[in-house]
Amino acid sequence: MAATPNALSVGGAHGALLLYAFLISTSFPLGRLVAAETDPVVVTFLRFALGAVAFGAVLAFQGGGFGRPKPRALLRYGILAIPLATFFVAMFEALRWTDPLSAGAIFTLLPLISAGYAFIFLRQRLSGSLALLISFGAFGALWVLFRGSLDRLLLLDFGWGEGVFFLGCLAFAAHPVAVKRLHGGDPIPRLTFWTLVVGTVMLGVVGAPRIWATAWSAISGEVYLAILYLGVINTAFTFFLAKSASVVLSPAKVMAYTFLIPGLVAFLQGAFGHAWPEPSVFVGVAITILAMLAMLKVE
Repeated sequence: MAATPNALSVGGAHGALLLYAFLISTSFPLGRLVAAETDPVVVTFLRFALGAVAFGAVLAFQGGGFGRPKPRALLRYGILAIPLATFFVAMFEALRWTDPLSAGAIFTLLPLISAGYAFIFLRQRLSGSLALLISFGAFGALWVLFRGSLDRLLLLDFGWGEGVFFLGCLAFAAHPVAVKRLHGGDPIPRLTFWTLVVGTVMLGVVGAPRIWATAWSAISGEVYLAILYLGVINTAFTFFLAKSASVVLSPAKVMAYTFLIPGLVAFLQGAFGHAWPEPSVFVGVAITILAMLAMLKVE
């Protein structure tokens, strides 16, 4: 893949994606911290608002302009915001009921779900080897989700939180397909900015009673810091990393780094004093890492 001026080197692109995967993995333990004290709709409203401010700063720095969207464009942005808002509300709701490792494992199913949507709506087909590797990685993620229990895996034995987050991931995976259909030729930073702005307004209207009823002074300082981190770093910076790497690397290589997330979440939980997963769970982690390494060799 030819590099564009000022693009990352190949090594730099891989480094950017390693950082991207790490930052995404931090959103699950931090999301659980936030979900324990705040309403999912309220948190998502704040995350969208902070993300819009961050992307507005990026647009101002780049000097590309914000544009003046017409009513029809605002409708497009609203449609694009729906799957994103659904995903984040589902994530924060799910983390009230499930643990970060289970949520991280379900998130790792996104490449498989996205491939299904791309085939159904865009008629895009994966190569046989790539489809096999994505399926292999998804099996590893499921092994982590069901805690290394073949019986639970065969029975699809999962709880309310896992089900809610899976539905959120179904919505999130539809976002790239919607972008391909509805981007209207907008540069991606501007498209993302207006999607977040319109999404913030929509969440503000829908969630107004919850936002008004929130006891803001009762929320701890560490939760406010976590929300700030999730809104700015995990929205604006992760987008920048993924977008920069995608200019240099193939989509398969960019997608591969998603499979690092269950292992990173397991490491973060153990490193910060929470219980380490059962040894059998690391079989699934190993499978996802092997899938990732193999996908990095796919052209």
